[in-house]
Amino acid sequence: MKGIRFLAKTKEASWLARFIAPCTKFKLTHNKWSLVVIMRDHPWYLEYKKNPHAAMRLFCFHHSGGGTSAYFPWLEYLSPHIEMIAIQMPGRENRFSEPLTNNLTDIVNTLKEGFELYKDKPFFTFGHSLGGVISFEFIKSVMKFYSLTPLHMMISATKAPHFPFRMKQLSQLGDKPLKEELRAYNGIDERILESDELLELFLPIIKSDFSITESYRSTDSTVLPCDILVFSGNEDPTVNMEEIQGWSSYTTGKFKHISFSGGHFFVKEHQKSIVSHINRLAEQYVQ
Repeated sequence: MKGIRFLAKTKEASWLARFIAPCTKFKLTHNKWSLVVIMRDHPWYLEYKKNPHAAMRLFCFHHSGGGTSAYFPWLEYLSPHIEMIAIQMPGRENRFSEPLTNNLTDIVNTLKEGFELYKDKPFFTFGHSLGGVISFEFIKSVMKFYSLTPLHMMISATKAPHFPFRMKQLSQLGDKPLKEELRAYNGIDERILESDELLELFLPIIKSDFSITESYRSTDSTVLPCDILVFSGNEDPTVNMEEIQGWSSYTTGKFKHISFSGGHFFVKEHQKSIVSHINRLAEQYVQ
């Protein structure tokens, strides 16, 4: 893969090279601990540390322009009762050599088929931004096809599905204005924004992902029988209180909203606290 070799030789990009080699098993280091990510028979489902004795699974869906590496630090805090499975879209990190996709229906259908490997245990979902959209549609598909419902759906920085997209159409911007918009989001590493080589690689990913959220609006009246927990940042311009509270109409169970300080990527600043909330939810279901 010529592009991967070039990236590895780029000084400012060396810290990213390990994430984009297409492989089935690789080792990464975070601070002083290491982990092994294992792909099963389905490339979209990545397992963080095998935990066959876990009582339940947590499926994590990444944000636009991101990948499963966003959830690596969670392992330091996650309860041993939970096995984390991260959903990896193509065209990034370990799936860098694969073509991007922005067809939500195809994405959900592919995930539905892959879920056959994981239907043996109760599960939670967590999705941030784009991940929130995909996780909600994934749950609806799993309910219909497998007659299974998550213990809890957790959504972060995601508007309720019936609200139209009201932000600027970033997927339609040229590279230079998009770069400035991404800087305003304060969630993209500055080393990427200042590197022409990295921008050439990552802007197509970001644009493809943004096109999904920008076009998404559901008129489906599906209501989930599980509880819904919504996390948000109090300075996030992409979602307002009405759009957050709108999720309350999508459950016959309990609805809860937890606000943190910060913008759209508040999760980076509050990872330990968010995982603590997830652990407390899990304890309710442990026999």
